[in-house]
Amino acid sequence: METERLIIRTARLEDAEDMLEIRNSEYVLKYNCMSKLSLEQMQEQVRKEMETPNTFYMELKENHKAIGLIGLEHDSLRYGVNSLCISYYLGEEYSSKGYMTEALREIIRYVFEERQADVLSVRVFKDNLASRRLVEKQGFVNEGCLLKCVKAYQDVVYDDMIYSILREEYEAQHRDN
Repeated sequence: METERLIIRTARLEDAEDMLEIRNSEYVLKYNCMSKLSLEQMQEQVRKEMETPNTFYMELKENHKAIGLIGLEHDSLRYGVNSLCISYYLGEEYSSKGYMTEALREIIRYVFEERQADVLSVRVFKDNLASRRLVEKQGFVNEGCLLKCVKAYQDVVYDDMIYSILREEYEAQHRDN
């Protein structure tokens, strides 16, 4: 998939070093349920991601550098519904430049038009105001908050905001545009 400035693609083994630096940064770890990895662990993770159609790397067209990741998985809070849950992270130096907005717009299109999902959800820590604004701007609706839901990096416990966008909401947005 491509956007104006990005190629959204599957993982490549040569991405491991760039992605390790991003993934292990305090900026990314703060609001994600991950711990630091060694280069060997990251290489193994990239190998696994190369085999799944549900992990997408964001690559800058201008220099072919991987700058972030978007993952899709089954929405574990829903049962018997064709639903996916999205997660993502981006290197700090690339944040607030519209890259994630660009990438999410394309992934949302992919989820509803190619994967034919009925619901796309995202879970965002309540304190992560930038991410909450990002998903709200993309049309996700706040469904509620799970209090004291996730113990994350450095044992910080976060409330978890649940957002979703329904297929019919997506279609209505794109019918009007």
